[in-house]
Amino acid sequence: MACNLYSVIAMSIGHDPQRVVHLKDVVASVEKMYILQALEETNWIQARAAKRLGITQRMLGYKIKKYKIIVKQNQKGGKKDEEVYKNS
Repeated sequence: MACNLYSVIAMSIGHDPQRVVHLKDVVASVEKMYILQALEETNWIQARAAKRLGITQRMLGYKIKKYKIIVKQNQKGGKKDEEVYKNS
């Protein structure tokens, strides 16, 4: 099998490169990874992550809920892990 961009992307988001991967799935996977990276880099402070991503806090909250991201409180907070939008 030749290595092409389609195969690389499919494998990077956990899809079988032999199967069809829809563009919406690729975009969603990349968006989720990008959001997680911004949250980690800002110590899970959503206001800072939203600013870094160039979106509003409200939009970030929507995307966190959409992708069922488990939100960690910053190190100064009480709980270390808190599942905010479980089964939404």
